[in-house]
Amino acid sequence: MKRLILAAIAVSFIWAGTALAGDMGNVSGEVTKVDGEMVTIKMADGSSKAVHVDPKGTKKEGDIKVGAKVSADVSSSGHANWIKAMTEDHGAMKK
Repeated sequence: MKRLILAAIAVSFIWAGTALAGDMGNVSGEVTKVDGEMVTIKMADGSSKAVHVDPKGTKKEGDIKVGAKVSADVSSSGHANWIKAMTEDHGAMKK
C-alpha cells in the first residue's frame, strides 16, 4: 500500500511538472483570422491553432494580418511569446 501511494505521488509530480513546463513550441502557417488579440494560424497539416497575441507581452515582427505566413513560439496555454511574419525571398522563406 505504501508503494502504491508513493507511486501515485511520483506520477503526480511528473504530470504537474510536465503541465507547468509544457510548451506547444513553434507554430508555423498562414493567418486565416485576426479577432482582437486572437490570431488563427492554419498549419501545413491543415489543422488550425488559435493563438493569443498580447499587445504588451508578445514580441511581434512584421505585419500580422490575414494571408500572412507566420511563425510563432506558443506556450501550452496558447499564448504567443513571439510571432513573426515571414516574407518570401526568391522562393525561400525568410524570417
